[in-house]
Amino acid sequence: MQLYHIAEDVSKASGGVRTVVKDIHSQFPASKVWTTRKEKGDLNILEFAGSGPWLYSKKLKEHLEKIEETSMLHIHGVWMHAQYTAARIAARRNLPFIISPHGMFEPWLWKQGTIKKKIYFKALAYPVFSKAEFIHAITPNEQKNLQALFPKAKVICIPNAIEIENVFKKNNPKRPYFLFLGRIHPVKGIKILIEVFKSLKSLDFDLKIAGPENDYSYELKALSQSDSRIQFLGSVRGEEKKKLYRNAHTFIAPSYSEVVGMVNLEAAMMSTPVITTHQTGLLKEWNENGGFLINPTFNELKEAILKSSNWNEEERELKGSQLRDFVIQEYSWKVNKPKWEALYKMLK
Repeated sequence: MQLYHIAEDVSKASGGVRTVVKDIHSQFPASKVWTTRKEKGDLNILEFAGSGPWLYSKKLKEHLEKIEETSMLHIHGVWMHAQYTAARIAARRNLPFIISPHGMFEPWLWKQGTIKKKIYFKALAYPVFSKAEFIHAITPNEQKNLQALFPKAKVICIPNAIEIENVFKKNNPKRPYFLFLGRIHPVKGIKILIEVFKSLKSLDFDLKIAGPENDYSYELKALSQSDSRIQFLGSVRGEEKKKLYRNAHTFIAPSYSEVVGMVNLEAAMMSTPVITTHQTGLLKEWNENGGFLINPTFNELKEAILKSSNWNEEERELKGSQLRDFVIQEYSWKVNKPKWEALYKMLK
């Protein structure tokens, strides 16, 4: 059967969704990726440009109507025309399909624009998404939340996965630094990270924040003006990003809502210790294998930063190595590809 991945946005602005879709596609290269927004250099992705706030695409709809009867769809995301029309057409044509919400139904995000989302979910999303053969959760917490939303659905949990990579040689920077890297958005907890770091005035560390600039990043820059230790780097990619991870004393992602977060796995793969939150849905053993799992509160984040700042280089390397081994054991494609193979086989 031909496998299609459908998403409204796999451009760099989509963050983790782009990473996950491209990674799954690389593991299953015979599959096809259709979207309403991509990057110009994405040669293996077919774009049907969408318009308006819903990214409506007549061309995407027309092409979905024409796909072969032996097709199966993996739909990524939940709120846009691409997902709705793909699920609706698949249900009508009896094509098997999976929905991966990518954390978009998580409780924290329901609080943002609740009334509109509830109306959309009840009137449009639920009637078609509930017909999916499987709904895919990335974490056990998300699995519980999705099962409550879709009580009759088969909700299956497969975590985000990452390729096993060699570790760069660490170059000690002039000043040690903590690192945040990712989408600049309130859900990521960057504001509380800045507030905590600013309160630690005697800490001889820098805080580097990497991510594409937007209106919110300007707000955060204004908040940081009084502290010369805080640096905004803009977008960082490729080997430069891996070196930034590797040379960081600790990576920090104090997110209020996340489904694992690929940046946590990427940093750990570079043998860098990671402070992140229970709300990412990572396995609790993260705490026992070189990382920190905290709640995104001022005091818990402050305590974790202070603890990690006291590690010497040998301790920091040991923590990072432990976390890398844990990620390989639990979140590598070597472990998780067979789970996807089994799931897609069940759709045939």
